[in-house]
Amino acid sequence: MPMETANMFNPASKVSKISHCSSMEQYKQMHAKSLKDPEAFWGEISKEFHFEEKVKGKFLDYNFDTTKGKIFVRWLEGAKTNICYNCLDRHVLAGKGDQVAFYW
Repeated sequence: MPMETANMFNPASKVSKISHCSSMEQYKQMHAKSLKDPEAFWGEISKEFHFEEKVKGKFLDYNFDTTKGKIFVRWLEGAKTNICYNCLDRHVLAGKGDQVAFYW
């Protein structure tokens, strides 16, 4: 077995069917897109969440080159969200309030 798959555990098929990433092939495609065009990739992902205030500046800004200045990453500049709403409230409003949100 190749080293990269030696410690890989596939999820149960019922979990794969309802996940945002249902196959290794889909994961590889998503990963490639995230590297090729991170702003577009994460822009699509961010549409799944609620924001009190939308992005006012650049969606994504970064510098990894020390010859061009300080290293930094900025996401969703100027945006404001409500974590409680995104993690819990929107799911309750969608009719899932009687379902377990997280198993520990």
